[in-house]
Amino acid sequence: MSIFRTTNNSNALVAIFLLLMLAVFAGPDTLPRLLSQVIPAADESVPCNWLRQGTGRATHQSLIGRAANQPIQIAVKTTPVPNGLEGSIFISIIITNRSLGTVPIWVNSNPNQVRFGDDGVTSGLGLVFNNNTQLPAGSAQQAGITYPESEIRLLGPRQSCVNKVELPLNQLPDPTIINGQASVKAYYRITDPGTSQPSTPGGTVIFPTQGLWVGIAQSESIPIPLSSE
Repeated sequence: MSIFRTTNNSNALVAIFLLLMLAVFAGPDTLPRLLSQVIPAADESVPCNWLRQGTGRATHQSLIGRAANQPIQIAVKTTPVPNGLEGSIFISIIITNRSLGTVPIWVNSNPNQVRFGDDGVTSGLGLVFNNNTQLPAGSAQQAGITYPESEIRLLGPRQSCVNKVELPLNQLPDPTIINGQASVKAYYRITDPGTSQPSTPGGTVIFPTQGLWVGIAQSESIPIPLSSE
């Protein structure tokens, strides 16, 4: 009996390993699509604020992640505008790390704390309505900025996360949304990689920056439809 039990355990470990390999190499496209078909209510990704925090950035960073070129990809999804004057719209900003290294992202612990509109320079996650143009990458607003490590999250290789924003109908940032005539796009901009701070005064600093990718990633603009129910 012990021989059979050992064989079954080995097979289970092999199956788990193969699933992990599938998640790494097929994650950004194939795996989320498969999960959404198997579990229709699934959001394709885990919430961004569930990811591991990027602590100890002065000494702990992925060299592959630091060297990645344009690692961040952004997608956006939205629920329809519900009938009546009650309820909310939920907009999901899906952030994907397309590289083979671990990449830090800067997100607020409160998913609703995103920027509405764009001033062309401010870092972070944002939503713009009725804008189909390419947004500017922006330039550094402040020299020597250090991002709170509690707001730095680590995206593993080929991993995605979702930041879901709730918009109550009585607090919509654009009046055209209620009529089903609006479109929305999401963006993620970082203008400064961040300055590392040692964990203790006078401590070791191996990486002078916090290693955040500098640039802008933005989604396609999609319509916000009215509910058919």
